[in-house]
Amino acid sequence: MDTPLETSSAQDFRTPPRILIPKLVGSRDKWKAKAAARKRQYHKERIRSRDLATSRARWKARAVAAEQKVQELQQQLQHAEADRAQTQAELAQFQDGAKKL
Repeated sequence: MDTPLETSSAQDFRTPPRILIPKLVGSRDKWKAKAAARKRQYHKERIRSRDLATSRARWKARAVAAEQKVQELQQQLQHAEADRAQTQAELAQFQDGAKKL
């Protein structure tokens, strides 16, 4: 690594410049087009990933809220059933007391 890298001169190539230059230019253009296409695809995928993450977060929040609502409604149902059972027991006692009279 003590010697600096030397650039190739046109004399180092056996292929004549009239053939070599168009091929190198074409190769460069293909590389640039490929890199630009990948950059566009990467940008599209980043946007898609961001949108999916937002959508998933929204759906998760909705699912959690729905689950909490279900639990609240189940608790209300249990309390209502307990109140109904207690009321029926009181009604049965009242009817038994009325029959004895």
